[in-house]
Amino acid sequence: MHRVVRAAPAADRDAIVDVCTAAFVTEPAFAHFFQRDYEPHARVFIAYLLEVRLAGGLVWVEESDGQIVSVSMWDPPGGATIPQTVQDEMWAKTTSTFPPDVASRLDDYDEQVHAFEPTGEHYYLGVIASHPEQRGRGHGAAVLRPGLMAADAQGLDTFLETGTESNLGYYARFGFDITATLDLDDGTRIWCLTRPPGASLG
Repeated sequence: MHRVVRAAPAADRDAIVDVCTAAFVTEPAFAHFFQRDYEPHARVFIAYLLEVRLAGGLVWVEESDGQIVSVSMWDPPGGATIPQTVQDEMWAKTTSTFPPDVASRLDDYDEQVHAFEPTGEHYYLGVIASHPEQRGRGHGAAVLRPGLMAADAQGLDTFLETGTESNLGYYARFGFDITATLDLDDGTRIWCLTRPPGASLG
């Protein structure tokens, strides 16, 4: 098996969206956002998250035998480097395809979660996913480490959130601690985690 981790170009767009869409079917936060209408809204939302990171963030993928099997999408310190006006236009175009209640839940979630981010400069892991058929083979760790190493090199914290409780032990291996919890209005619990620089790389 030949495996390689690399930065993602725009040509990887469709494969990345496919991996994330398959991965997040069971993610509680996505169930909260889209309820019974996971497809096609999840694909559109994931494509937006990817476009922002391709334009002004960091995206790593792992290929296994020529197929993309995992991805991580990051905001660098200070957030995505594309102008906020451009990002706002991208978001408006994306939410125009959603029912109003979906757009409202997404906006509320973003505001609530980011209130718990570290106050200083930090890296934000916005998305990490591996294809469900490829889990348990270290593909997630492979795309997580480049971002952690970048944060370590600059002496900065890393922040993420998850709605999947079973992920907490996994992230603890890399030095993440729970720094906040958030209960959404439907009872979905979100855990916010922060990793100090120089912690474990798994």
